[in-house]
Amino acid sequence: MSMYRPSLKSIWSLIALFALSIALFVWAQYSYVEIKTDHYEQKVQAAHLMQAFMDTIKVELQESGYEFDAIDDPFHTGLIGTRLSAITTDRGLLSDKQAALNPNLAAIFIEEFTKEKLQAGDHIAVGITGSNPAVNLALYAAISAMELQPSIITAVSSASYGANREDFTWLDIEAILKKHKLIDFSTSYASFGGKEDLAIGLSDNGIQRLSEAMVRNSTPMLVGATLEENVSLREGAYRELIPKGKRYRLFVNIGGGLANVGSEPNAKLIPEGINKKLAEKPFEKEGIMMVMARQNVPVLHIRRIQRWAKKYDVASTQEMIPIPGQGPAFTKRKHNVTVATIALAVLLAAIIIVIIFDRHDRRFMANIVDPDEEL
Repeated sequence: MSMYRPSLKSIWSLIALFALSIALFVWAQYSYVEIKTDHYEQKVQAAHLMQAFMDTIKVELQESGYEFDAIDDPFHTGLIGTRLSAITTDRGLLSDKQAALNPNLAAIFIEEFTKEKLQAGDHIAVGITGSNPAVNLALYAAISAMELQPSIITAVSSASYGANREDFTWLDIEAILKKHKLIDFSTSYASFGGKEDLAIGLSDNGIQRLSEAMVRNSTPMLVGATLEENVSLREGAYRELIPKGKRYRLFVNIGGGLANVGSEPNAKLIPEGINKKLAEKPFEKEGIMMVMARQNVPVLHIRRIQRWAKKYDVASTQEMIPIPGQGPAFTKRKHNVTVATIALAVLLAAIIIVIIFDRHDRRFMANIVDPDEEL
């Protein structure tokens, strides 16, 4: 009885097939392609614009002899203020201000704006404070990149480590950007901010310094006798700032300015992100965002920037300011499907070839007469 014995040729074919399989697997496993995220061009443009904002502010301050804090502001951005000053209203986290020194934060606002299908020329209402100037820069960069039309009201005072230097408030930062023609919009009206939006608790000197900041930047002041009056004044100001026949497509609130949110508990309880049902909820004290909600204006509420950075994969490190336009918010790495398909096709072809040649060898060997069998 004869039996086919694998030849040395068959063994080497199997070894070659095994080696080819390993090589193709490694090729497919480590082949990636960069996939651009939605609205990639606008996100990159906004990130580079925010970097330009930061660079311009830094150079301007260096030329004016500004003293940077090498510990709190190691990158010498000028966007990290002091712990205390005459215009500091409450405590702020240094880590929040440092985390915002990231040009890629602008992509967050592009993403949120495009969710609402905002288009160039759309009007938005904006309520900000001086507490985290870098986040304000990210917002301004996104507004510029999308060519939106903002109506901005700023509470000029600041929490600690924000734009809380008496001679370098958020209004002064805006002035630098306008001077260098990086923005063509700025704050239209300003208030003191702080408790009751009236800077209650600040010294007379602090209130005087806030007033001086508004005067030197030619920004009209909104000041009533109570928080409710200030909210009413803001409502009138926003109505005045929008052209007749137009409507606000979005209200953007950054931080916890009381004239915007109504009260400190409100700032924490209102969900961050896009809110479209605020008008249905009861609030003990109302800010302008509730007024806007009753006018069917969606509200974008952003308070804890580190959570937003984590959500959109734009978190920064303490070692360096992130490179604008790079990271998961802009492109995502995925396995290259084309490479995987080619690798599979090559492997299948190799297997088929080995099978064909193996069957041919079997037939050939079956036709050979063993001399021992004839004896």
